[in-house]
This record gives sequence, C-alpha cells and structure tokens, in this order.
Amino acid sequence: MRTLTAVLLGLSLSVAACFAQDAADNSAAGAAKQTVQLEAPEKWSGETITLPPGFARDMAIKGVEVIRFAPGMFDPQAEDFFSYALVFWLPESKPLTEKQLHDEFLKYYRGLATAVARGRKLGVDPQNFKLKLTAVEKKPHTWRAELEWAEPFRTGQAQTLRFTISSSESAEHNGLLISIAASPQPHEHAIWKQLDTILKSAKFVPANEEKLDSN
Repeated sequence: MRTLTAVLLGLSLSVAACFAQDAADNSAAGAAKQTVQLEAPEKWSGETITLPPGFARDMAIKGVEVIRFAPGMFDPQAEDFFSYALVFWLPESKPLTEKQLHDEFLKYYRGLATAVARGRKLGVDPQNFKLKLTAVEKKPHTWRAELEWAEPFRTGQAQTLRFTISSSESAEHNGLLISIAASPQPHEHAIWKQLDTILKSAKFVPANEEKLDSN
C-alpha cells in the first residue's frame, strides 16, 4: 500500500519539493515532547507529517498530522476508496472556532488538489470547492462536513467527500487534538465504524516512539 507522500512524490518535481520540505520539517516535529499514535487493522498504512504541510503553507495551524489509509485508498473501484482516519495534534493551541476550522480545511484540500492536479496536468479550479460544516446536536465541538471538490489522485472527477470531525482540548498535554474521519461513502456505510475505532485508539506517546504499521 502506497502512502500519500509516495503517491505525491511520483507526480511531479514541484509536488516532490513540497514533501521534501515536509520531510525536513518532520525532524523539527520529532523534537516535540508528544505525538499521537493510531492503531489500525492489517493492510492499512499511514504516515506522519508536519502541519502546515508543504502543499498548504497558508494554513495557520502548527503541529503534526497522523493519518491511517484504508487499503483501497487509491483504488476507485474499492468500497473504501479515499477513506482514511487522521488526527491533527496542535501543541499549545486553543480551540478553533467553527469558522477557523472551516477555513483551515479548505486551505488544506485546496492546496492538496492544486499540488496533485499540477502534477497530473488536470484542469482543476480549487476556488470552486465548497465545504459545509454542520454541528452535531448534543455533542459539543463535533461536526459532520461535506466537501464538494474534484478528487485529483485517480479520477479527476467531482466527488463529495464526507467527514466527521471532533475537537478536544488536552490540559494534560497542553494542546488541541482534532480527530477526523473521511470517506465519500454515506455515513451509514460500515467504513465509518472502522474509522471511528481507529480514532478512538488515539494515545499520546513520546515523539520518538510513534510508529507506523505499513503492510
């Protein structure tokens, strides 16, 4: 299973440059006291990158992204195509407002699509992407979201990417943890239970102990 970075590095020199910078930045991220570890099933893969990532330097948040990809992440025929669980660990960060969260997500996905589309020479206009966040009743700091965008990695076609997002402040570790599940599947699909289980496995570990199980 290829990681997102591996796929991006194979697209173009400009995208490779973005992730070369991420690799350099990760040495600095490794100096942080804690990161987050996610446990995922066999054949899931993952990676850890610094925030803001090389493809979205205009993001205001600073920290680490830990992500786990479903086995069919880059297979358009798979039920778990473009499905993944990730966390943003933002040391020394206060809670984000809904507007801040909305704006940071748009910057992330617009930057990602721009970098990939450039490598694949696709005519994608990220300014047309639309993101809608809906607060979940009786669950503070929890949202469902839908991103209307063009999936740039495999199809280049319009896609509705769905999310569940929760934000929790950690006084013990002095920072903000944003937990995110993403998939184009309806929320009734079984993939969401898998993604939720992975996110619930999150635990803080010393930065040099975070490990990936890439199969």
